[in-house]
Amino acid sequence: MFTDHGFENTTVAQIAREAGITERTYFRYYNSKAALLGSLFESQKRSLQAELDTAPSGLPMMDALRHAVIAGIQYPELDNPEQRMLVNLLASEPALNAVATDYLAAWEHIISEFAGKRLGQPATSLYCVVVGRTTLAACRAAFEEWAAHPDDTLASYLDSALIALARGFGSSSTT
Repeated sequence: MFTDHGFENTTVAQIAREAGITERTYFRYYNSKAALLGSLFESQKRSLQAELDTAPSGLPMMDALRHAVIAGIQYPELDNPEQRMLVNLLASEPALNAVATDYLAAWEHIISEFAGKRLGQPATSLYCVVVGRTTLAACRAAFEEWAAHPDDTLASYLDSALIALARGFGSSSTT
């Protein structure tokens, strides 16, 4: 509905009607239209955390992050046109961009915490924050490229971006 009618032009009443619920029921679960999309991110966040919590200790940190990110978003429904539209919508709608930014900040924190545990440093140390932010930046770039180019899977884009990050961009990529 947001893609068809625009985020601002879609009302909670329309969303509720389409879902077969009342507006009152809608507001029991979500405090805004944007919060509806934010809820979609929660399962991915939990999955990422679970993957990092069970990452083998002998696996290099960036390899563990790459595997966890890819496994954390491995839902077959993510590789479809509607998900691509959602990624584009999140990037283009200011109110939704704020929701995505909050979600991605949580991902960044999870990754920085993981880096801190692996490196024996506080998650707030510069190095751990850089690991979190650069990993997140690589993931955002992969999501945006995937949304714009339906030629491959999201996992493939994430894999390429995170391999490049782990290598430190020392050599040119063929992808």
